[in-house]
Amino acid sequence: MNARTSAGEWRSGWRSVALTALGLTCAPATLPVYTLGILVASLTAEFQWNRAEIQAAILFSTGLGLAGGPLAGGLVRRFGLRTTIVSGLIGMGASLLLCAGMSGSLWQLYGAYGMMSLLGAGANAVAWSTYVAASFDKSRGLALGIALSGTGLSAVLMPRIASAGLDQWGWRAAYLALAAFVLVVVLPLCTLFVPRDVPRQAGSGNPTGAASGMDVREVVRTPKFWLIGLSSACIYMAVGGLIPNLVPALTDRGMTSSDAVSVMGVMGFTIIAGRIAVGVLVDRIWAPLVALIVLVPAATGCVLLNTDQPFFVYSISAAAIGLVTGMEFDMLAFLIGRYFGLRDYARIYGRLYMFLAVAAGTAPMAFGAMYDRTGTYTIPVAAAATLLLIGAATMLLLGRYPDLDSHSENQPTAA
Repeated sequence: MNARTSAGEWRSGWRSVALTALGLTCAPATLPVYTLGILVASLTAEFQWNRAEIQAAILFSTGLGLAGGPLAGGLVRRFGLRTTIVSGLIGMGASLLLCAGMSGSLWQLYGAYGMMSLLGAGANAVAWSTYVAASFDKSRGLALGIALSGTGLSAVLMPRIASAGLDQWGWRAAYLALAAFVLVVVLPLCTLFVPRDVPRQAGSGNPTGAASGMDVREVVRTPKFWLIGLSSACIYMAVGGLIPNLVPALTDRGMTSSDAVSVMGVMGFTIIAGRIAVGVLVDRIWAPLVALIVLVPAATGCVLLNTDQPFFVYSISAAAIGLVTGMEFDMLAFLIGRYFGLRDYARIYGRLYMFLAVAAGTAPMAFGAMYDRTGTYTIPVAAAATLLLIGAATMLLLGRYPDLDSHSENQPTAA
């Protein structure tokens, strides 16, 4: 790596990393996942909804990313970064305010969480990853790892904001506190500092920073597109189903709510550390091999969660899972750049985001339904371990990185 070039990237691109880390704390695929488990007991007591019914809200907040992912890619291409991200944050805040006003219909919950996905689409990882990827080349893996660790920051911060409101004034206040964070803290900073358009990468002949690579119409016809999508979906289905059920699963084993939230906090810190470590490694080592190295211990951690263990063992297990939680976003963002290039990055990410949306939307509901049927989390936690291993094996089939410069020289510019 050219150290001087890397340092120059950081001097000009550090703001994209900082803003992305902050913005992803309240993205449609993170905030609902890390907070709904905190509110399950209160919503059940208030409205007599069961756990599967409540967890099905994640199907709407992230599952509708089937539309939200491509929507975000199109918005970035047509309206630029700032308009896309700011509109998404306003949509997230409005959706949380609607949650605070629920009066008892389960469809109010689903409607509000669905709005997070659609009105909040501009604030999801598609726009943020495009911002970072266009700002870095030599250090892209590290930059994405640090920036996308905002999901780890979300795991640490969002449950505490929700818990503070819940403990003081109930579940409505929890939603109001979350909305205030989005609209009063994050929105003004992004309005001021996110650039209007995608940054132009140094050395690019294209103002979008996408000088080399493939068009989205070419990409969807390649086996690599489907392998990346399947692998990402397996990883996200595992962690996306496990995380919102982690606190209930631990309290069902006799752990206090406070200790269970502490275990979630351990996971949050290792999410941040893991994403940085993975980012450093993928800049130097073939990315699918890095995935294998971290996914196997995470699968082992899932196995340990299915046994009676002391607090520190559950914490270690959560830490191992935390190392790969959100890695699917990092890997997805990195692999798109290395296998398909930056030429049509936002729209390619939007298409692949659909795999994550399906996985994230169905897994929590499926985990909750299996609990309601069996009275235990043993089966879904075992399924999470299996999915992590399948994700690792699938990624190994991708092969070496292609020569994208040679490819783009022989391809017409996308319309």
